Amino acid sequence: MNHLHKFAALTLSAVLSVCLLAGCGASASSTASSAASDAASSAASSVAASEVASSAASEAQATVEFTVTAADGSVSSVLLNVTDGEKLSVALAKAGIISQEEADAGFVTTVNGETADYNKDKAWWCLTDAAGEMTTVGVADIELHDGDSYAFTYTKG
Repeated sequence: MNHLHKFAALTLSAVLSVCLLAGCGASASSTASSAASDAASSAASSVAASEVASSAASEAQATVEFTVTAADGSVSSVLLNVTDGEKLSVALAKAGIISQEEADAGFVTTVNGETADYNKDKAWWCLTDAAGEMTTVGVADIELHDGDSYAFTYTKG
């Protein structure tokens, strides 16, 4: 009986050892799985942060000077803080210099509340660039960049 008792004790301790080792292995596997999950989560967070930084960089800010010379010769200038690449029409509408309707149409007849009526007295708004040259495109086609300068001048004839 003594041998049977020793054999049962030995078998029981072998089974307990196997169970403990299996449990530790599961714990190690669980820990490794958790670490892998944390690493994947961290990598995803890094990618998301990189995308946010990239998005912010693509929405870089620009400062543009815009000048208006009215019919009476008075001159007013404003610095527009815009997103780099923003259309001039959008920036002027946001600043209240032209109406949203004219910004959408891309054809400007009223600036700072003053209307130029070509049919009435051949008056119109001349859009010029920093060099004072008349632009070859309208406000809806001009993309703004930092340091740009444009102007509307009330013109007759």
